Amino acid sequence: MNQNSRYVILTDFGSTYTKVAVADLQEKRIAAADRFPSTVATDARIGLQQCFDAACQAIGKGEFEQALKLSSSSAAGGLRMGVVGISSMLSLQAGRNAAFGAGAKILRTCTGKMTEADMEELCALPLEILLFCGGYERGNSSVLLHNARMLADSTLHIPIIYAGNSAVAPDVRRILTLGRKEFYVVRNIIPEVGMLDSGPVESIIRDVFLKRIINMKGLDKVAGMLDKMVMPTPAAVLRAGELLAAGTPDQEGVGDLMIVDVGGATTDIHSYAEQTPYEGAKIVGAAEPYTKRTVEGDLGMRESSGSLCAEIGMERMCRDAGLKEAEISRIIGRWVTEKYVLAQTEDERKIDRLLAAGAARISARRAARISARRHAGRIERIASAGVKTVQQGKNLTGVRTVVGTGGPLIFGGSPREILSGVLRSPSGEPDILLPEESDFYLDRDYVFFAGGLLREVDEDAALSLMKNSLEKI
Repeated sequence: MNQNSRYVILTDFGSTYTKVAVADLQEKRIAAADRFPSTVATDARIGLQQCFDAACQAIGKGEFEQALKLSSSSAAGGLRMGVVGISSMLSLQAGRNAAFGAGAKILRTCTGKMTEADMEELCALPLEILLFCGGYERGNSSVLLHNARMLADSTLHIPIIYAGNSAVAPDVRRILTLGRKEFYVVRNIIPEVGMLDSGPVESIIRDVFLKRIINMKGLDKVAGMLDKMVMPTPAAVLRAGELLAAGTPDQEGVGDLMIVDVGGATTDIHSYAEQTPYEGAKIVGAAEPYTKRTVEGDLGMRESSGSLCAEIGMERMCRDAGLKEAEISRIIGRWVTEKYVLAQTEDERKIDRLLAAGAARISARRAARISARRHAGRIERIASAGVKTVQQGKNLTGVRTVVGTGGPLIFGGSPREILSGVLRSPSGEPDILLPEESDFYLDRDYVFFAGGLLREVDEDAALSLMKNSLEKI
């Protein structure tokens, strides 16, 4: 790659589509963008070559050959992860924040001393990595050692990251070594009350994703076609939002914001705001990071096809699609279990259009609404010698910018109606720490993944192209 090349080719391997964006570093804009049905399940090179052909046609063969080629991936739903902590309010919440921030999708969490039933459930899941944490520095050790022995004696054969009390780290290392486990030991994720140190954990998760998981997805076949596979897609979007909020030394950001990413398999919420107490409330629980991501695996569009159909009504679905109930049920049942499959027959496309058009408003607004409430903090009023207010989680009441991205939002219609589900009702939800009003924007060019990747090369260009993609709605 010529270091003076004008363009950077940015691609993303998704579960449904493989996407491409061509960044023009001179004009700091997207010169071309396209997407093609994902071929990761068969041969990732096919989808990537289609992206490259589109990029080559847009900028010419000479510029294409000189351009830096970077990529991200969320194929097969991202990195499937388990988290083992001591308490749900502290170590487990801190572990979840770190895992989500690195781009993982958490399938199971365990707290306290692990039981045989806990271990059986973990071993039965298709986990790809496990985060093991808990205990302040010089704090709890007995639960950590018990859990280390449980993990060492288990049939789990996945990387384990230990990020707990460093005083017992040598013992944990010895126990896991004797158990023949692949493991990493990093700094304590919660070294003391009110402190969160998630950077080392996130770095290891991303490293494991790139070195181990990408090969398991078959993406090793495209390594020779790229300069670098940089990071998981969720991590790219998270870093893009961080840049958009904070800005660069030469360019202002937009300030505190939330990003709502409604996808086929998950709905992700990202927030960028310093943790502040709500009207004098006492903050309890794990420290909340400035940059936070949560993932709701039960709120993707494909994942909830059955409930969407129920909300629209089967009678209406049959009438509008011109199909019998049994056929609609068969197709939707397949999508729920095989959520990454694209509609292929004309009947499937009819149902897909109905769900996208009629249910996009219902489902995506519902997904945005529920996900935002799971992401945000809340207050509890405790009656004692007066009324004390306790805050758990992140206070987002001051956020005034909400950005929507993801196929259902960008291509499904009614994005403002969908994003309005994020806002709280001051009368009906006084304890939910979400904003009551906000400006809404759409990632019109679908380039946030590209912004996160381009940030590795040129932060100002990355920020400019994201700003240029924002459309106020």
